[in-house]
Amino acid sequence: MHRTALAILLLLHPMLPAQAAGQRGGAIEPPIVQRLPPPDPSTAERVITVEAVAEVRVAPTELRVVFAASASGNTAIETNSQGSKGLAAARARLLAAGVAADAIDVDFIAMVPVYTWHLQKQDEHDVVAETRTGFRVQHNLHVRVRDETAASAVIEAAQEVEGIEVLAVDYWSDQLAQKQQEAQQKALAAAQQKCKLLLSVFRVPPAPINVHEATRVLFPQALYQTLPRAEDSASSYYGGNTPHVPATRPSHVYFRGLFGDVDAPETAMPGKREIHVVSTVRLYFEAPDRPRLDGK
Repeated sequence: MHRTALAILLLLHPMLPAQAAGQRGGAIEPPIVQRLPPPDPSTAERVITVEAVAEVRVAPTELRVVFAASASGNTAIETNSQGSKGLAAARARLLAAGVAADAIDVDFIAMVPVYTWHLQKQDEHDVVAETRTGFRVQHNLHVRVRDETAASAVIEAAQEVEGIEVLAVDYWSDQLAQKQQEAQQKALAAAQQKCKLLLSVFRVPPAPINVHEATRVLFPQALYQTLPRAEDSASSYYGGNTPHVPATRPSHVYFRGLFGDVDAPETAMPGKREIHVVSTVRLYFEAPDRPRLDGK
């Protein structure tokens, strides 16, 4: 019995670290920042490339909450009137919640007909045909706020109105131009530091011949990751013809940020929804004793 218990424990042991790490333990995390691929042999004989990726974070100075405002009616005029009433009600609630009037913007998206299937008799045959039964109108309601606390208050206020749904929460900063320059300087310094180490293998330092730079701004909505959900808890059931109603399982989503994707990361772990500015700098050097292109 003791040997059986030990065997079971040994079989379970490889799973323990992943279980201790939670759902994320077995999740695949593809890199967000794509790195430089290895050169082909002919290029490696002529060019040395040193690449560095640096990250700079910036706290958002403004958020935008986007709502979809929709309404339905029997006619286009009635539908447009219902949509206007819903927008007016939402605007009134937003103003009462402390949102400035110039921080609210509305844009028209579409007015589309609504069709319903109806059983009809055509040429003595029963058919199911589409019949226009009304119209649906949608507007987008944009609301600018200062932070996530204000965004939550705006969402709570606007969603009290029928037909109002949240579409997105976007982040912005008025320091993006400055932070892009900081990221470029940081990436260049990291690349130069790499060069001091890597190019020390040559007696004569290779001459630089080119430089390439690419900078990306990653907003928080691009830095979330969805984890796989465990769905094997209800594996036993009775009766093949009995309908099965699965339990509601929430999506496992968390703010990942950048982990291991950069050479010069920020010192603090990503936790707040900050904007990440990522810069890649590639330095090109002339390979010593490189072969001539004409082969001579």
